[in-house]
Amino acid sequence: MTVTELPLASRIAADTAVSGLIVKMPCAPVVELAGHLGFDFVLIDTEHGPADSAELEHHLRAADAAGIAALVRVGSNDPLAVLRTLDAGATGVVVPHISTRAEARAAVSAAHYPPHGSRGLALSTRAGRSGTIPMRRHLADAAARTVVVAQAEDVEAVDNIGAIVETDGLNAVWIGPSDLSMSLGRPGELNHPEVSASIDKIVESVLSAPACRLAVLVDTVEDAVQWRARGASMLLFNHTTILHKGMSGIVEGFRQLRD
Repeated sequence: MTVTELPLASRIAADTAVSGLIVKMPCAPVVELAGHLGFDFVLIDTEHGPADSAELEHHLRAADAAGIAALVRVGSNDPLAVLRTLDAGATGVVVPHISTRAEARAAVSAAHYPPHGSRGLALSTRAGRSGTIPMRRHLADAAARTVVVAQAEDVEAVDNIGAIVETDGLNAVWIGPSDLSMSLGRPGELNHPEVSASIDKIVESVLSAPACRLAVLVDTVEDAVQWRARGASMLLFNHTTILHKGMSGIVEGFRQLRD
């Protein structure tokens, strides 16, 4: 098995740099394209985008067709939302606004079967291949492959980050700079010293944790290189940002042709 064939959870645990594309439904062709292009995973955002469960299943089928792992950002730290997302066949979940160790534990518990968690079992789901997978195999695969990412994006999370990163079963922490700046009373001022200091504290705590990795949003490959050098493992590109940059370049190029 090559490195790229290892499950996403194993690659994150090994501190391998992995690239992800954030998308919002409906975008099944983009999910497939991300897999064909060589992204390591897609992150389907149902917090700031549509969250229809039937549509989500179609997008997860597209991910399977292209051989790409699919994480889903759920709308909240709701066990039922986590359960339905994983039953639909997602590789894992991203849970927003995790601000305490108890909340991190709750997210991990919702994503894993007993004895490691409290996820309910139904092999009739898409994740259970409609009952065609033996229970032992399904449980073993879920334990080894399920990814749980917590988003740190509030002042309380900064205060408690040392405890959050010690949560058993938490694969990564993703810094949410925009909401963090809002929580600090500095909306959009991502370079403000108070915001930068809070981000630095999160980074330091995550990098000091033995089993938790750092996830960050990047706009360019240059950003990704810098964050990787700083210690980040999960490097997330926003689909809309990529489109914006590419389309803006095309439009500007045609303007020059007209001129």
